Amino acid sequence: MLKVVLGSALLAVFAMASESGSGAEFERPPSFSAQNVLGAAVRGANYSVARTVPSDGFLRSYTFQTSFGAFSANGDEMALMRIRELNALDALDKTTRSQKFTDAVAKAGLAPFDLAGKLATNPVDAVSDTFSGVGQLLGGVASGVKHIGRSKDSTLASVTGASKQKRLIAVQLGVDPYTDFRPLAEKLDALSGYAAAGGILVTAAFAVIPGAAGAVISNVSTADTLNSMARDYSPDQLTDISREKLAKLGITGVIADGLLSNSFYTPVDVAAIVDALGRMGNMRGFDVAVAHAASAQSRDAAYLVRRRVELTAAYQERTRQLTGFVQPRSLAFPMSTTADGGIVGVFPFDCLAWTKDAARSFTIVSEESKGGAKVIEITGTATALARMRLRALGWIVRERSPR
Repeated sequence: MLKVVLGSALLAVFAMASESGSGAEFERPPSFSAQNVLGAAVRGANYSVARTVPSDGFLRSYTFQTSFGAFSANGDEMALMRIRELNALDALDKTTRSQKFTDAVAKAGLAPFDLAGKLATNPVDAVSDTFSGVGQLLGGVASGVKHIGRSKDSTLASVTGASKQKRLIAVQLGVDPYTDFRPLAEKLDALSGYAAAGGILVTAAFAVIPGAAGAVISNVSTADTLNSMARDYSPDQLTDISREKLAKLGITGVIADGLLSNSFYTPVDVAAIVDALGRMGNMRGFDVAVAHAASAQSRDAAYLVRRRVELTAAYQERTRQLTGFVQPRSLAFPMSTTADGGIVGVFPFDCLAWTKDAARSFTIVSEESKGGAKVIEITGTATALARMRLRALGWIVRERSPR
């Protein structure tokens, strides 16, 4: 079974405590029922999720059994994204098996559609074989510029029009055109080639499939704009647009290049991050946030960073309380500040447990507070012990924040 890396930074900062402390001072991270968390989405036409879902005290780790092999998804956010991709792949499979598609291929004089045997054995690229990639959310070494200039679309695809067709198909299905989920990426490439070569309207074939249509970016206030960008612009164009927006935020040079060249992000991810930063208004420390984002060293970590930035932007739009980003001493991740000296952390955490490392991290941040309110807002829930300990340190704990 494929597993994704738990970065060394997390082991040093936010890690799963191996044993409970004496006197219930600390706790073991809980496990969950996949059925209780995902409901009907626990299984689909081409996948099922293992019944028991362990956690590391921050994220749940899901194990998927699929028609294309087994893999893990770390965190609710990543799991939901993979489920959308698996459903999209099922929709495409139904399309290519339809008589309408077969007739269109024959009429266009193309070879019969055949992707059998071409799908990757491991559907998701791995960095290692340990528990989770969330460690990179909290730190790591900034990426270099070695990926600059590498397009996500081939020259041939751009010339033939397949690149545009892929974007059209993907956006209508509600998935990222540059997904790292290889079975979907390969099928998108194949279908877009058919569409470009034979003028086949692939999107029309699956538009009538229930649940097929969606949105690549559906959880931010500018979803329509970002979905249009994902559909209308090539990867290089998206990168150029993101670079210009970063420059307007005062982010250029090595810091900007570090984010734009990090291959663990898709061009759509970067566009979403940059857009979210731009919506936060006049804040200090954007360089801190971007430098941290550039340090992601796994796909899991990169997607988690993207979601954290989006959630922070949503918090700012609701409250208009944030004034900047800072990185407290001894911690490898940035927090947000408020005008009265407070500190705010908005995280896509599924299940915050009171482990030794969580206690250490929140204690350090508490000591750095300038006297204002200390707020931790998470998309999931905290354990009773975590809530009690955080409140004792003076934190306001907000759970189930809007996604």
